[in-house]
Order: sequence, then C-alpha cells, then structure tokens
Amino acid sequence: MGAGWSNLLLWSAIVVAILQAVVGIAHIDREAIAFAVLFGLGAAVLARAKQRRRVYMATVVILGLLFADVAFWMITATWSNARNHEQLLYIIEPLALSCASAAGLIAVAGAIIDRRSHWAPLAARVVTIGAAATFIICLGAAAVAGWGKEQIQGPNDIALNIHNTAYSATSITGTSRQVTLYVTNDDLFWHTITIDQLGVELPLPVGSHRRVTFTAPSGTYTFYCRIPGHRQAGMVGTITIP
Repeated sequence: MGAGWSNLLLWSAIVVAILQAVVGIAHIDREAIAFAVLFGLGAAVLARAKQRRRVYMATVVILGLLFADVAFWMITATWSNARNHEQLLYIIEPLALSCASAAGLIAVAGAIIDRRSHWAPLAARVVTIGAAATFIICLGAAAVAGWGKEQIQGPNDIALNIHNTAYSATSITGTSRQVTLYVTNDDLFWHTITIDQLGVELPLPVGSHRRVTFTAPSGTYTFYCRIPGHRQAGMVGTITIP
C-alpha cells in the first residue's frame, strides 16, 4: 500500500479517536467513548499489521465503514447547527469530526483503489491540506452567519434533555391540548423526538436546542427516537394530553 494513503488513514483514525475521546469524556458520552475505542483499536492494528495483508485490508474496510458513519452524521449535524446558530462548541465538534472522517474515507478509497500509485503521497498531502482548509472555511462561514443564537426555552415549554442515549423523562404530562417541547441533545450523535400518531418528527443533532409545538386530542401518545437501535436501547416514553 502506498505510504501516503497508509499514513493518512492511520492519522485520520488517530485524530478521530482523540476527538471522540475528548468529546466523550467532556460530555460523559458513552457512545462517543465507544467510537473512540473502536478507532483507537483500528489505528493500533493498522500500525502493527502492515505485513499481514488480509488483516490490514480487513481493518481498512472496517475503518471505512466507521468513517462513513461518523462523516454522515457529523456533516449533517454541522450544517443543521450552523443554520440554527447553535453555540460555537457545537459547530466546532461536528465540523472537526466531519473533516477528519472525510479525510479518512478518502484515504480508505485510495488505499483500496490507488495503493500502488507513485502519486499517492502527494495526493494524501493534498487531502490533508484540503481537510484543514475546509475546517477553516466552514468555521468562517458559520462565524459570518452567527452562532450562539440558538432557540431558547419559552415560559410554558416542557423541557426534555437527551444524554447517553436516554431521555431525561419518559413520562410527560401536558397542561393543555397545545404542547411545546424544548429539547436539548447533549449526546454527540443524532436523536429524534418522534410521535407517529401526531405526525411529530423533531431531528436533534449534537448540542442542539430545538422547539416543537403540536396540538392533540386528549389521550396518551408514545414518543421515541427514530435513529436505528435507539428505541430498542430505551429511548421511548409517553406524553399525556389532558
């Protein structure tokens, strides 16, 4: 495998592992810490198994899947948070992970498709510079748009927090038939508030503060997180309308 793609892949995995660990520890986020461990193990295997072709390539593919997962959720989170003028921290975190994981994905493609090219070291350097430049440009664009103007909680809103793939309350009672939920996602990854019976779908990226208002007939309704596996992990509750 070309040294350029190999080195870029290794360092991308290390950077994402460090970022995930920092975020996981800072927010006490078990899911982020789990991803940090996976990327750390992948980097360790890459560093030790260069002469074991099958093990090396299997690790490359696994890291590619992990990079793709992180890139998808973090790129969309960066865009959503920037549009909603979230706090600077919650733009920087997903943006940094977006750039590092995108560089990792390109390194995976290069490692598989272009591993013998003499241009690999130069191409890998260009990708590294491009990732850094993208981070700076996107951060500048977010600064121009303005941050720290996130949605705030209204006096009659029902507050709900999400942390460690769990809602802060699983039983909510409204005071009238019109209900406004003010939801904060403290996890690194996306969640939702979904109420199928009422057609409510509120997506929540990392660090987001979102409000949703709906009117419903009296009754009890189920809310849950639509992200695959999260409902099964316990992200489900009920809201009662008087």
